[in-house]
Amino acid sequence: MSSGDIPLASSFDKKNGQGLLNYHTGDDGVEDGVKHPYVVYRSRWYVLATLAALNFSNAMAWICFAAITNITAVYYNVTPDDVNWLSLIYLIVTVPFGFLASWVLDTFGIRTGMLIGSWVNLLGITLRFFSTLPAVPEDSRFTVVMCGQGLAALAQPFLLFTPTKLAAVWFPDNQRAIANTLGSMSNPLGILVSFLLSSLIVSKPADIPTMLWVYIIPAAVACAMCTLGVCQSAPPTPPSASAAGDHETFLAGLQKCIDNLPFMLLMLTFGGGYGLFNGLSTFLEQIVCPIGYNDNFAGLVGGLMIAFGLVGAVVSGLIVDRTKAFTPVTKISFTFAVLFCIFMTVFTHFAYMGIGVAVGAIGFGLFGFALFPIALELGVECTYPVAEGTSAGLLQISGQFQGIILILVGQYLAQPLNIDEVPAQQCVSFDGPQSEGTTTPVTFADNVTYMSTLDTTESMSSIETTESTPIFIQHMTVPMYVFCGYALVSCLLLVIFFKTRYRRIEAEQDAKE
Repeated sequence: MSSGDIPLASSFDKKNGQGLLNYHTGDDGVEDGVKHPYVVYRSRWYVLATLAALNFSNAMAWICFAAITNITAVYYNVTPDDVNWLSLIYLIVTVPFGFLASWVLDTFGIRTGMLIGSWVNLLGITLRFFSTLPAVPEDSRFTVVMCGQGLAALAQPFLLFTPTKLAAVWFPDNQRAIANTLGSMSNPLGILVSFLLSSLIVSKPADIPTMLWVYIIPAAVACAMCTLGVCQSAPPTPPSASAAGDHETFLAGLQKCIDNLPFMLLMLTFGGGYGLFNGLSTFLEQIVCPIGYNDNFAGLVGGLMIAFGLVGAVVSGLIVDRTKAFTPVTKISFTFAVLFCIFMTVFTHFAYMGIGVAVGAIGFGLFGFALFPIALELGVECTYPVAEGTSAGLLQISGQFQGIILILVGQYLAQPLNIDEVPAQQCVSFDGPQSEGTTTPVTFADNVTYMSTLDTTESMSSIETTESTPIFIQHMTVPMYVFCGYALVSCLLLVIFFKTRYRRIEAEQDAKE
């Protein structure tokens, strides 16, 4: 192997004798009296940090409009349903291009996938900012921002499908779950920061350009880290027996996954839980504003859900690395996540009961995020020797596809908000006279309440009602119950019927013997 094939940090590590750790903990490559040829490199943490930064910036772009849906609708002169498509496009693009990303990762390696994802992500996020430039006609701005969002969405599977494979290729078996957790959970960390930052930056439509400019910065930094610092897809020496072994080709692995009944059940049920999270993230502002809370509270609830979720994910990763209890942790986490989602949904019936919504969101995040990386590792265990990119990609494609279905169903089932029946609503302020029972459905009917969108320098709370552009506000209680019912069925199927062997662990134990 030439010196050019050695990763950025590995040359330093080998020259100084630092950063090299043998399989598990033996400094001389000996464990229990047996010499192992497996080595791990300190540079693995840089590769993981780079992937985390890329997933972080991509997730920020995905969800940045969800906490400011109504303000975004005013700025681009569209409806909140149109704004929801800025999130939904991520899910739609991932389904077809997810297969391409899995093939690239398994055929050309991690570095190629990360480079594609990093540059497409940066180009898409930059294009979104161009939609705010004066040279862009007002009636074309939303088209431009949607094209930029689509490019960023195209980058997502190249980044989001990578942590499971990176953990297997670069990390020893006693660090795989936590490595997968750190790489995967950078995505919801980006969502957390996006919820809070969008609400902090944007208080009126004129703030949208500033927000879009700020989000270019992490994408550019992560792209530079990847381009300049990640020099190869795998370390010179494998970290474990499974990493050193042969894997199925992409098409052969795809067929083995389809023929594997436990994996297909996991793919179906995991996708239901993942789809539930996508639906909640997309509709969060529209869930809380009818019961008396504004964009800031939506950002706070989303932030709490993800912050506690990150804690749950790290704890579950550490537990599974020590115990290898993939199946019990997955089933327990899924069960409690669904129960807390039902708890949160109940409180969406009552005005000013944000504490109940927040507690439900915290519990859902704590257990739902604990499920995510462990389920990805479980998918590898039950399909080995199928390549990690294939199994992880199929699980996440299932989640994205089911998320599309849930979001579309949610939009269809959402009820027009009756201002007379829901006087506490904070979706938008009405300063002008209104008729009793005024509603805000999604058509240009006679009973639609209208507001002006011409003065985008004013905050939402000060925009007066006029006869120009309709406000489209909807009540999400019915969709929430449908989401919970769907997730409950998925959970019961997983808990009752899912059983599998841990094939990768068995192969590594055989190799040791």
